Amino acid sequence: MFKRVTIVGVGLLGASLGLALKQRRLAQRVVGVGRKGSPSLETALARGAIDEMFFDIAKAAADSDLVVLCTPIRQFPGMLQQIAPVLRAGTIVTDVGSTKAEVMRWAAQWLPAKADGPVFIGSHPMAGSEKRGPENARGDLYQGAVCLLCSDSAQPVVTAALEKIERLWQAVGLRTLRLDPQEHDRWVATISHLPHAVAFSLVNAAAREPEMLQAVAGGFIDTTRVASSDLEMWTDIFLTNREAVVAAIERFTGDLAALKGAIAAGDEAAIRGTLSRAGKTREELLARRETAAKPGEKSS
Repeated sequence: MFKRVTIVGVGLLGASLGLALKQRRLAQRVVGVGRKGSPSLETALARGAIDEMFFDIAKAAADSDLVVLCTPIRQFPGMLQQIAPVLRAGTIVTDVGSTKAEVMRWAAQWLPAKADGPVFIGSHPMAGSEKRGPENARGDLYQGAVCLLCSDSAQPVVTAALEKIERLWQAVGLRTLRLDPQEHDRWVATISHLPHAVAFSLVNAAAREPEMLQAVAGGFIDTTRVASSDLEMWTDIFLTNREAVVAAIERFTGDLAALKGAIAAGDEAAIRGTLSRAGKTREELLARRETAAKPGEKSS
């Protein structure tokens, strides 16, 4: 699909994408960009996730027909500014960031959609792990997950780029869904960002009495798994999706307060109703996910 792909940031997501591209023969050459002194590039190269490594993003991107930003989100503006002057017409730039409205505004500033220029398409593959680094990368990391796609123009050049990026993500195993950037951020604030906020807060709440941590069992460990996620990445996510995350936390605390009230009042019917609705919704969700993940199911 691509002659030369530049992956900027070869951590878990970037290196896993490199492995998937190479294993599926979707790119003739994959190059990685990182910081001098970081071991990530060497590890990604040794694992076969990239064919060549660069420290200069502009040099790496200049001859590429696809550039994928896989760094923490607030690094994107500086990177877009650096690569904008060197990109060829028709080059597609995309990302794996977890927020989109702010990212699309930065892209519109540095890579405005033009028929004779590069094109930015927002991507958010809903895949990953609390583990980090290229040493944990897997070629099947994206298999069976969902990728949310955003664009901000109906120009033919943008539509063509969107369709090509959609085919790319589908080729590495993802199901795709197109969303407006603001709708994207509202959705993920509840289904992705809120669970992380809760996990971080739950660990900190328990840590107020450290001695109790010696008695934790599977429920606590399972519920707080994502509290081990990357600090820098999640700081960026919360700060670039502030309004939607705050709204999601307010809705959650309202529901938690209602359950608290039912428990305080000894209202068994209300407690059972809350637990029953949650259990039923989760079982339905798991059934839909299982159906969608079956081989041969068409992506949407």
